[in-house]
Amino acid sequence: MQQGVLKGMLMFAVLLAAVILGSLIGDFARTIGGIEWLGRTFDVGVSTFDLNLKVFVVTLGFQIHVSVAEIIMILVGILCYPKIAKVLFG
Repeated sequence: MQQGVLKGMLMFAVLLAAVILGSLIGDFARTIGGIEWLGRTFDVGVSTFDLNLKVFVVTLGFQIHVSVAEIIMILVGILCYPKIAKVLFG
């Protein structure tokens, strides 16, 4: 595989790990006083709507539920990615 493809896959893996870890941290933080704000979630997206084309109907929609901890962990992942890539790819 080309190195660019591997770097892209690494970036995806780092961001996926950051989202999962941020979600876990946010869930645990909701129950702990003083840091419950890390578990606060925000909904971003477009509610569903129907596109009727007489032959068929297409329903479109998009929702993301993101917590403060997930946002922080995504930023940490983006900042750590160059160091991880340097170690792995030289």
